[in-house]
Amino acid sequence: MTETGRGFAVGSQVFVDLWSLLGLVPLACESPGESASVFAALPEEKAAFVAVEKEWFDGLPESVRKRLEKSADPVWIQFPSCESGEMR
Repeated sequence: MTETGRGFAVGSQVFVDLWSLLGLVPLACESPGESASVFAALPEEKAAFVAVEKEWFDGLPESVRKRLEKSADPVWIQFPSCESGEMR
């Protein structure tokens, strides 16, 4: 039997808490500058996809963002940030 990957949520505490209600594994990281632990955890946990807070994602260095946007393992999906007006 093939083991399937899990879904993760990355961003502010509020963002990941909301996504965890839908079953995603929360990886709170308030600042993209502290993302080393996030990038280390995802391969170990066999992540299939990552729901990421757009403002958090935009704070990553451009080279990292471009690599993640093209990634298929895991797939990175950007969602509006909780504190922005995009959620209204």
